[in-house]
Amino acid sequence: MDIFIQTVLILGLTGTIAGLGAGILGVGGGFVMVPVQYWVLADLLGTDPTLATRVAFATSLAVVLPTAIATSSGHSKKGAVAWDAVKLMCVPGFFAAIAGAYVATSVHGDWLRYLFGALLLGAAVKMALKPAYAVDDERDTAVRLFIIAGALFGFLSGLLGIGGGYLIVLFLTLVSGYEIHRAVGTSTAFLIFASAGGVLAYIIFGWGVTGIPAPSLGYVDLHQWVILVVTSIPASFVGVSLSHSISARNLEWLFVGLLLLSSLKMFGVF
Repeated sequence: MDIFIQTVLILGLTGTIAGLGAGILGVGGGFVMVPVQYWVLADLLGTDPTLATRVAFATSLAVVLPTAIATSSGHSKKGAVAWDAVKLMCVPGFFAAIAGAYVATSVHGDWLRYLFGALLLGAAVKMALKPAYAVDDERDTAVRLFIIAGALFGFLSGLLGIGGGYLIVLFLTLVSGYEIHRAVGTSTAFLIFASAGGVLAYIIFGWGVTGIPAPSLGYVDLHQWVILVVTSIPASFVGVSLSHSISARNLEWLFVGLLLLSSLKMFGVF
């Protein structure tokens, strides 16, 4: 099969899965897109591994941005977004994502992939072992914790190209006691700001870098971006509808399974 057609089919399927994940789980889909994009760039197209890692992170965040806008709108209409929390996290998340992207463009790609895999694995274990909180068992959370969380997860968003959604879901469920549907909706709104900061930085820091597949905008691969956006946004609307028809604990276990698979991929298990 022609490599171009093969790439389009692989990325189209990936975008669909990422969009469903964005709508159902409140994540940007980076945990699905980054491993596949890296494989396409490094293995199919022969891109330098470190450069492939950075391009995968940047392009993933560029897809997360419009997808997050679409999904947060759907969740907001269902009353599942805690906008007070989003307001506290969005500004530190935006600027910290810029800092994270700067670091990502300065270190070796292997370290980034292993760190990404370790975070996914830790998140899966934490979510699997967490107690099942009752619906509306939200706890008062200090303003400073929301600000710190926004900065921390925004930094990791820019560093690893994941949007930070799954981290925010964990924070809101484990620390603030949010019911998972509300955590998912709030996460998608935060992703708008974290991904915007990261994308801006990857465009600036990647400007003029050689070896990036054309056409590109900084580190953002525009071919991959178009394919992923066209497939992920429609799928995200389907995901939003499915999210509110799935029980909270089943939603959590689905979340855990996807985290584990993505973690193993980044460690090179398959």
